[in-house]
Amino acid sequence: MDRPDEAALQELGENTTNAAHAWAGAQDFLARGLKVWTRRAVGDDQPTAVRAALAACKLVTPHYPEEAPELHAPRRYIDDMVAAIDRWLAEPTRENQERVRSMLDVTRDRHAWQDEHDLDHFWTLEAVDHASLAVWSGERSSYIVPLDFTTSAARSVACVFHALVTRGEPKDRVIAAVVDAVLSARG
Repeated sequence: MDRPDEAALQELGENTTNAAHAWAGAQDFLARGLKVWTRRAVGDDQPTAVRAALAACKLVTPHYPEEAPELHAPRRYIDDMVAAIDRWLAEPTRENQERVRSMLDVTRDRHAWQDEHDLDHFWTLEAVDHASLAVWSGERSSYIVPLDFTTSAARSVACVFHALVTRGEPKDRVIAAVVDAVLSARG
């Protein structure tokens, strides 16, 4: 698989997505291109998709604060979810899958892309939540589970991208880091 740079991701985003129906976490062509590229990179292999999402998440989860004025979930939620996803990767049983599913907090009433503040830790929370969705969502979307695992993983990676950029990291280094994370998951 080719290693994309910013221009390649930008072009991919411009040529493969419908801007009128873009997912809110991929607000620009660069993030949309990253999402499309990630979907292609993980293919139809769920463990690879989850490994890619988790590898990307681990770029930002160490920086998730213990306390912050606009904290939407406690640090323990992040740590416990990452541990549960790791456990599923080590042993992909139905029980471990259900553990991840049961931990997802579905009570939040807003998401990072809906928030008036652009907070890196909110994007981190979104990334971890989408990584968890990659564990238990289906191979294909349905009316019960609207996302497939590749879309969930790709959204997780896009959220990590936003978290790092929001934190002030240079875009070229962010792209390199998330691309490396996804490629490392492919083995």
